[in-house]
Amino acid sequence: MSFVSWSFLLFLAVVIACNFVSPRRVRWCVLLAASYVFYWFLGGWFAMSAVSFTILTVYASGLWAGSLRRRGASRKARRAPLAVCLTLNFGLLLFFKYSSSFVPSLGALLIPGISFYTFQASGYLIDIYKGKVTAERNPLKLALFLSFFPQLIQGPISRHSEIASDLFNGNKWDWERARSGIQKIIWGYFMKMVVADRAALLVGTVFDNFTLYGGVVILLSIFVYSVQIYADFSGGINIAVGVAEIIGVKMPENFRQPFFANSLSDFWRRWHITLGSWFKDYLFYPIALSAPFAKIGKLARKLFGKRTGKMFQPCLATFVAFFAIGIWHGTGAHIMLFGLLNGVIISAALFMEPLMERMRSKTRIDGRKSGFGRVFAALRTLALLMFLRYFARASSLGEVWALLEQTALHPRLRELWNGMLLGLGLNITDLIVLSVGTVLIFIRDFVTETGRDCGKILNAARPALQFIVLFAALLSIVLFGIYSGVTLSATFIYAQY
Repeated sequence: MSFVSWSFLLFLAVVIACNFVSPRRVRWCVLLAASYVFYWFLGGWFAMSAVSFTILTVYASGLWAGSLRRRGASRKARRAPLAVCLTLNFGLLLFFKYSSSFVPSLGALLIPGISFYTFQASGYLIDIYKGKVTAERNPLKLALFLSFFPQLIQGPISRHSEIASDLFNGNKWDWERARSGIQKIIWGYFMKMVVADRAALLVGTVFDNFTLYGGVVILLSIFVYSVQIYADFSGGINIAVGVAEIIGVKMPENFRQPFFANSLSDFWRRWHITLGSWFKDYLFYPIALSAPFAKIGKLARKLFGKRTGKMFQPCLATFVAFFAIGIWHGTGAHIMLFGLLNGVIISAALFMEPLMERMRSKTRIDGRKSGFGRVFAALRTLALLMFLRYFARASSLGEVWALLEQTALHPRLRELWNGMLLGLGLNITDLIVLSVGTVLIFIRDFVTETGRDCGKILNAARPALQFIVLFAALLSIVLFGIYSGVTLSATFIYAQY
């Protein structure tokens, strides 16, 4: 049962109705039952067994870790439940995620959303170990936290302390909250069905036959791919957040206008925020502050001086974190290089910050202050991201080099006006719809970037204008999405991760 289906909308209507007609004390039970029904439709008994295994092992390990902490056990002793549970669950994740790379027939066994609920479960357990949260004693409530259906497939990755009260307290129906949630859902469907699925056709056509096209068309397809994954992923997250908001669960922010980032590190603070936060809190800081890395930092300060030496710890930890992010995206050499390149560029930026600060002072071009500086920094970051997208979208490292060579050495600019663009899987109407949709996404993000809330702006408008905007959005989804003739994808790109 995909978000992009009539069956999901029917399912959602039934869940919302059942939830709000039930007594408040049992509404969490309705949500738990709905989550398991939803997951059964997605992956059947096999997927349900996998998520139940994670729930049971995390529940038992959480109680074990909590008990050890209450008894004042040593840090080493308290690591035992953490080590056992994380080994079991990450072992399961690695098996299902990467076994298909070696045995293709096992690809059908990939469990929907396994990495997202595994990250959420491990974060919860680590927080118990650190004493940040108390172990949940009710296994069914823990099951709801880990399997809440809107976030199950591609996040956001929530913390127990963020959403537990909303999940279990049985919130009342609220019209303003419902209106806000519906607006997010409509926007999510627009991003996914009108923009992302159209972009996917163009990108797929070019990358499946890239030797037929000049560098300018390949570069254009890289930009469209960047729009595609943003519209696809953020669109799905908007639907998930909107559904949860109607129910009364406030989920964490997962995107913050990533195309307006002023640097690569700023981009990763804006893109898939909950995953970045997870890696920062549970991988980067533990590594950077570990005893071995402290020794490396101490040695580096002796060899290279105080300022340069102290950069080694965070830079090495950044390498490890982005290497892990690369592996999370896939197993190919090009994907691992994608992660490592991010680490190299961000680490280099840390070392070069004093030089960059002097340049900003002399040129008075500051990507954090002046208008021109922000535009320049955003365009520079976008160009860098598009370069990295070659590694993310290609199917092999050899293909990456071929794509880059074609882009740099054989641009063939005439393909922009000789009719070639009409042979990329989209007709003229689809190209116009894709272009207008992309512009609308950037306009909405620009308004948000300036500190204004698009939802509040719409709600403050006259009722007639509100009706026109929402009707136009729904009509575009129907005409240019559902009944457009364009091949729609029932899946989301990040659902495979």
